[in-house]
Amino acid sequence: MDINQFLLALRARRKAFVMALLATIITAIAVALVLPKKYVAQTILLVDARDEQAITPARGVVSLPTRAAYIATQLELIQSARVATQVARDLKLAQNPETREAFEKDTGGVGPIDAWIGAQLLQKLKVTSSASNLLAVEYSSSEPKFAADVANGFAKAYLALSLELRTLPAREAAEWFSDQLNGMRTRVLQAQNQLTGYQKAKGIVSADERLDIESARLSELSTQLLVARNATYEAQSRHKQAAELVASGGAPDALPEVMSSPAILAVKADLARAESLLQTASADLGPNHPVHQRHAAEVQALRAKLTAEMKKVVATLGNAMQQNQRRAQELQGVLETQQARIMQAKDTRVELSAMTREVETAQRAYDAVQARAMTMQIESRAKQGDIALLTPAVEPATPAHPRLPLIGGLSVMLGLMLATMMVYVLETLDRRVRSRSDLESRLAVPSLGRLSRWQPTGGRLLPAPSAAARALPHPW
Repeated sequence: MDINQFLLALRARRKAFVMALLATIITAIAVALVLPKKYVAQTILLVDARDEQAITPARGVVSLPTRAAYIATQLELIQSARVATQVARDLKLAQNPETREAFEKDTGGVGPIDAWIGAQLLQKLKVTSSASNLLAVEYSSSEPKFAADVANGFAKAYLALSLELRTLPAREAAEWFSDQLNGMRTRVLQAQNQLTGYQKAKGIVSADERLDIESARLSELSTQLLVARNATYEAQSRHKQAAELVASGGAPDALPEVMSSPAILAVKADLARAESLLQTASADLGPNHPVHQRHAAEVQALRAKLTAEMKKVVATLGNAMQQNQRRAQELQGVLETQQARIMQAKDTRVELSAMTREVETAQRAYDAVQARAMTMQIESRAKQGDIALLTPAVEPATPAHPRLPLIGGLSVMLGLMLATMMVYVLETLDRRVRSRSDLESRLAVPSLGRLSRWQPTGGRLLPAPSAAARALPHPW
């Protein structure tokens, strides 16, 4: 069956076509009028990845993949059983007798009724998101006020849960950090007390200053020891020279110490004067003369005194040598003691540095934990997260379902399709010749002519003469 044949069949069966079309349209409109009305309330939420109340800067910028995952997480969170159960509790739906009766009939009273009501609410909930940061929460119900209340309830419960999920870990972390701060504060105080007690026990004001003073003292003692050793070596040399000279029987007059001694010089002057007087008395008087004898005794006494003075000088050299040796030994002992004190000061400095570092480490750790604790405490007191209610739901004035214009348009299209299919089926089951081409194709013979359509006139079986002429065959 080609298009022309189908159009001829459609024309011939136009009454059936129109009846099928009208039946479809009337049925669809009747069903739409019979169906219960459904109202849809919509709440718009703004999901902003930036959190102005967050101290950590990592929450300020979110990449596109992270944002997509974040939005998907929020969609699942809104439709979670926890949010739905909270909506049932907030709206006190369990107090409705009809709801309780339905719960008893469905579950037999097993399980919490709020969870069951939340599951029923989720069946009529729809949450959508576009490429923006907006989330649309839609709820459909036969009552417009109930639809708006449930949509707003889901938004409210979701905002509360989102804020709780954000602040609860912060509160737990703040409590944990507070407990840690107590122990770390004790550790800092113990380290400081230990350092202070060590400084008091050692009498340390400044370890570096003390070490510098002790080092300067050691340098001074080293210089004094070097000078004492040089003086000892020189005294030993002089005493040895004088001792060798005396031991060999020589006169110690040639010794520099003897020659420069004031007492010896005075004795020598007195001896020279006495010898001069003795020579004068020897020339004028005899040896037995009292004057001569007196001068001779004086010269002898002065020579003995000179010898005694020279021996004193030699003995003084020995004493000086011994004193220098004792001085060098004392300085050596003091130097060793000073070296031991410096080593002790270095050990003290090392211990003091270790204690100081321990105090600084404990203080830095305490400061870091305190800063983190303050951050957690501030974030745990946040009153708003990164989700905001942009547009609350209001009672819809018109029902969203059924839509009569849409149903009417669809019924027309469906009716046209059903009517067309019905005509096609009827024509297929009752095939008729409706054109010259049908006759020629079925009989495979050429047609000679076409009779005009017969119209009875006046109840006669045969047409009037004037009409008979029109009924005669005529060539194509």
